[in-house]
Amino acid sequence: MEAIRFDVKVIPAGTGSAVWDDPHAENIIQRFMPPDRKHGPMIGILHLGALRPTPGVLRDVVVCIGEDNRAGRYGNFTFVVSAEDADTRSIVGDIAAAQDLAIFVSSSSTDLQHAEPVGALTAKDRETLSFVFDVGGTVTATDFATQLGIEQTTAGNRLTALHRKGFLQRIDRPHPFGDQFVDPRSVRFA
Repeated sequence: MEAIRFDVKVIPAGTGSAVWDDPHAENIIQRFMPPDRKHGPMIGILHLGALRPTPGVLRDVVVCIGEDNRAGRYGNFTFVVSAEDADTRSIVGDIAAAQDLAIFVSSSSTDLQHAEPVGALTAKDRETLSFVFDVGGTVTATDFATQLGIEQTTAGNRLTALHRKGFLQRIDRPHPFGDQFVDPRSVRFA
């Protein structure tokens, strides 16, 4: 597999361990993804650190970015929320599931290998994500089908479904190579 370059954009929501109750929290969305959203494969990380957002702020920011991502406004994009607080990560997961948003939550903004996918995922989706991650984070439908002993069409459908949901990135490649599907948790950056 050839090397794939990802843009990684980390947007800190603030510093310290204060309560984040900014009535203009939507400004972070403009910092997160400005109107000129042209880019290659990208991972966007909203870094909350030790901030404790109010439920309203968290809902507004996470839902707005998550819905934009689901609508394809950011292109080939993965949304990650990093927070030191386990309860905040749990609430983000609840919001993602309730709103059918594809989000990864992590305690770190730089080490995503332990990030957890949250949102509407079936058992098959989770199995597929685990497999892709376990084999290094990048597969083609042919590789996936061969390793699992399933039909290539079935393998392609499972990978494509996770791409459409927003949990895998898809890198288009010409025939006969086949598109690459990348688990964003496998991307290493400093």
